[in-house]
Amino acid sequence: MLKVVAGNGSFVVLGFVANLIAANGLSPDGFGLMALALAMLNVLQEVCGAGVDLAIVRIAAPHVGRDADCLARVYRAGLQIKLIFNGSIALAVWMFAGPIARGLFDDPRLSPLLGWVAVGLLAAALFNYMLAKFQTEERFALYSTLRVLNNVAKLVFLGLLAWIGLFEPVAVFASWMLAFVVSFGMALVWDRRTTLPGLPVVRIEGERWGEILRFARWTVASSFLYSLYSRTDLLILARYVGDAEVGLYAVSWNITFVIDLVTYSVIVALLPRASKMSTHGEFVAYLKSTFLICALLALCVMPLFLLSDWLFATFFPAYGTAAASLFRILLSGALITLLFHPLYLILYARDQAYRLTQVNLLLVLFVLLAGLLVIPAYGTTGAALVTVAGRVFASALICYFVFSEVRKLFHAQPA
Repeated sequence: MLKVVAGNGSFVVLGFVANLIAANGLSPDGFGLMALALAMLNVLQEVCGAGVDLAIVRIAAPHVGRDADCLARVYRAGLQIKLIFNGSIALAVWMFAGPIARGLFDDPRLSPLLGWVAVGLLAAALFNYMLAKFQTEERFALYSTLRVLNNVAKLVFLGLLAWIGLFEPVAVFASWMLAFVVSFGMALVWDRRTTLPGLPVVRIEGERWGEILRFARWTVASSFLYSLYSRTDLLILARYVGDAEVGLYAVSWNITFVIDLVTYSVIVALLPRASKMSTHGEFVAYLKSTFLICALLALCVMPLFLLSDWLFATFFPAYGTAAASLFRILLSGALITLLFHPLYLILYARDQAYRLTQVNLLLVLFVLLAGLLVIPAYGTTGAALVTVAGRVFASALICYFVFSEVRKLFHAQPA
């Protein structure tokens, strides 16, 4: 896990620098426009994104080092699923970018950015497929290095834009999307084993499709719903405030996302181990060790509360203390997520992934209702409070389902 946390720490630092350059190089209005396009990307890629990646890891991990042919078939089926579904969505977004920009956001300036969303959808799907493969094989050094280099690519592109004097929202957003293309290429080159086992890809693995999709139906739904929740605040906010205020909120949210990446690092590192757990003792040990690790990580980032005014005054002067106030609200919710969300891997290990789908469905409904009631009246502050309330709500549901599973396993033990 240390490799993943260290790698994601570097990823976070470089991501912060990339956001710093983009936010200060663009106006708040321009950065708000870019934030809306990123929100669309984040939601759409979860239709066949992290949920399928999780299914690949969960199904393939037991075959690593035991059955190379079975492992290859799982990899091939996962790649086919991602290519077909993400490619179809990318094509639809590219074809209807204009109507989406005008109809959903009432802002035709978004149209060229949505064209680049289509590129990012396919490129990110392929890159994340490679990361899932490396995660399955617990090749965390390569996994972390590639994530870091994804942000390095962004910085290189931003430097080129500044050099040629083309630092505007469409070009900056395009650099984000092209970073996925470059990262996927590097993953192909650096994978010293067979990168895409059992090619040709056209050989359809029907049986493995079924196996992946049976598990992924819940993880895909969970990931999509959670991504929708995480951007519902911004999408509602965009209907009631101007792009400048959206940009203000997006800067605060992006810095808070650093904590979510720490949470994600813990989940990534522990998924292979959690997939192999079966006894009550293993689950209890997992709960104790994971919560302790997350509590220590939370303590390490607590000083950000005290440093928030200085952080934004120094690095984001155009956004002022208002962004720092929003950041403090959002940070409290991110810390709650860090403490409790890694526990849900127990639900995967118990083949109860549908429980997380239930949690995230309730979460989306909760945040949508609360957002429509609060955000129109309280703007960015209301959006931040609704986001935190949603995190508390989801964490409480996760704890309930996790401890219910552990308790059932205890009572099922032979006397």
